[in-house]
Amino acid sequence: MHWKPKIVPTQLPDRRPSARTTKPNTPPDHAHHARTQPLQLSRVPPPKTAHQTRTTKPPKDQCFVTKWQRRYQAARTQLTPGQDLAPEEGFPGTPDWTGRWLYNQCAVYNDLHPRQQQLLADLGLTTEGARTARPRRIPQATSFAAGLAHARAWAQEHGNLAVPEPALHDGYRLGTWLRTQRRRASRGKLSADRIKALEAIDPHWNPAGGQRWRQASLTARTHTTGRSLATTADLDALPAGTAKWLFTQCSSYDSLHPEQQQQLADIGLTRERARALAPPPKPPQSTRPARPRLKNPPSAFTAGLPYAQAWAAQHGNLTSADYRTEHDGFPLGWWLYKQRRAAHAHVKRTGRPWPHDTHLAALAPWWNPPWRATWNHSWHQAHAHHSAGLPFPNQTTKWIRTQQRAWEQLHPHQQHQMTTIGIHGPAPLCRYNSHPANLTGQPIELINTHETTSAPETRSSQAHPDPARNQRQAPRQHTPHRRTQPAN
Repeated sequence: MHWKPKIVPTQLPDRRPSARTTKPNTPPDHAHHARTQPLQLSRVPPPKTAHQTRTTKPPKDQCFVTKWQRRYQAARTQLTPGQDLAPEEGFPGTPDWTGRWLYNQCAVYNDLHPRQQQLLADLGLTTEGARTARPRRIPQATSFAAGLAHARAWAQEHGNLAVPEPALHDGYRLGTWLRTQRRRASRGKLSADRIKALEAIDPHWNPAGGQRWRQASLTARTHTTGRSLATTADLDALPAGTAKWLFTQCSSYDSLHPEQQQQLADIGLTRERARALAPPPKPPQSTRPARPRLKNPPSAFTAGLPYAQAWAAQHGNLTSADYRTEHDGFPLGWWLYKQRRAAHAHVKRTGRPWPHDTHLAALAPWWNPPWRATWNHSWHQAHAHHSAGLPFPNQTTKWIRTQQRAWEQLHPHQQHQMTTIGIHGPAPLCRYNSHPANLTGQPIELINTHETTSAPETRSSQAHPDPARNQRQAPRQHTPHRRTQPAN
């Protein structure tokens, strides 16, 4: 269905000049030009379809039909037509839930929709009754009697009152009610007659070990009915969870409550049998002595200085002690790490040297170098192999190559330390080769020592290899475990 634009004349304000508003520079035909503007067309939207009308969200005052209406219908089914609600007395003739719901409606009566007020008037709750309504008060004796009736019905069906907390009985929260009674009994707020009423239903309604222990004992009773518990094999034949729980009770039998011990005896687990079935105690684990941790900085320095002096006298330095180094049972490496951190923090905070720096510098001038302490540990490993005349390990070789590539970035003292292990400059940017004569100033441990021919080589190591070298490598293409392809 097509729609046509509707012509709506635009009402323009009267802009004719007057004696008060006319300015001397205003042109005389300004008002006439404003009145001769063309008419404007306004677009009128098409009407909504039936589908759009159905999907439109209802107004906010009609949202009570979703939840409120259900509760209204539930209250209506519990009331008789023409019943006197007596709101000023707390709705005495209505069920518990209905009376509480009706009073809640009276508390917000002025905020309800007129249609809701009309529906409540159909039940007998008028405006005057809502103003004089009183809250629904249920006597405690009546509430306890109702819970006791549900507890008695549950015990007749299940044989006990080990009711899980979220359990319901005919819509009544029996688990929550029993938890409340147990809590009141533990605090001494439950009367003796009510305790006797619950004990008459189940003597163990409030177990000594708690509700979880009671439920576990009932499960064990079910699994051990008609079974003997004389040996360990008898317990192993039970389900895994029950057997583990019974072994645990045997181990802690002496610490159980007498009521718990009696329940275990009812299923055949007496004191003597529990001690015989109890697993042997675990051997005591050897505990390692705790490493001393020095927290007071002055006392820490005083305590560690004699060990630092002994280490320097034995090794000639303090840089060879890594973080895990111990000297005579004292964590010297950890202590040095703490002193370096304290010196750095002091310089950063005050800008002055650390007061204890002179004591350690007298032992080793480079005890706190400007580079990482791990560099010293790697250098000591390389120095140990170089002094013993042993080849460097692969990891040490890689570390030396890294120092050679960054030779210009090293500290002068680091460069001096490298010269003590035979490294006098940066390494050439080439790979390993089998001709030590071409590499000058390099230690023999860093160069591969493969066998070479006695003939002098006239080409560089990056040129194409000679035919004799290709002939030596040719047999390597066929390994013994591979089969050669048959000739065609």
